[in-house]
Amino acid sequence: MKSSVRRSGIRKLSVTALLVIGSMVLGLAAPIGLQSTSAQDSSSIQTRVQILHASADLGKVEVAINYDTVLNEFTYGKTSDWIDIQPGSNRVTITEDRAGFNYAVFDTMYPVPAGNDYYLVISDALVLTSVVDRSPVRDGAARVRVVQASVDLPSVNVKASGQDVSFATKLEYARPSEYTTVPAGTYDVEVTLADSGDSVLTMPGIALEGNKVYELVIMGKPNNEDHPLQITTLEDTTTEAGTATPSS
Repeated sequence: MKSSVRRSGIRKLSVTALLVIGSMVLGLAAPIGLQSTSAQDSSSIQTRVQILHASADLGKVEVAINYDTVLNEFTYGKTSDWIDIQPGSNRVTITEDRAGFNYAVFDTMYPVPAGNDYYLVISDALVLTSVVDRSPVRDGAARVRVVQASVDLPSVNVKASGQDVSFATKLEYARPSEYTTVPAGTYDVEVTLADSGDSVLTMPGIALEGNKVYELVIMGKPNNEDHPLQITTLEDTTTEAGTATPSS
């Protein structure tokens, strides 16, 4: 999905526009490797979401799922714990406190198949969702995907400095890369502009453990001291490694 919505501010989008955006983003949330639930009640299968606040233009927000507030005073850079959700249709509402009133900045429905882990990333112009591929990884390797969540950043390449490892090529805003499988280890991750090759961000010492799945989220603003470009790492376990829940 390539989005044409730029950072006019998520708060300025109409509810109708937000619903359209939500329906576009749902294409990222198709289930991976979901087993049939016909023999059991899908509501008994653990289904959960982890939320990252990556919108430098938003202040504190509240996040509600099916009108139940799951996050309060949630600020930029924060990552939630894993939140259990019910399979089926889930309404996600994000509000921002301005002048003592909570204004809705995002409100839409998501179809949620049972038995998956999901990420929800709040960015400046879109709310990005994706399902985690938790299938086993061969030879105790790590599975990595990059999400470009910085609306002001042009198309980028993402690689491991000094190693023949490419995580993403010509990755544009709102797009996730394909998964890459790499040996467990520590990587210095570099982000360069796809057109010029200029380096815009280096994050040294990103540890990738075996039998885990990682989401490397590029967020922040180029040349901005208050919200500089950074990579926030989200992690999950493969089904082979169990269902341990990481903390925020």
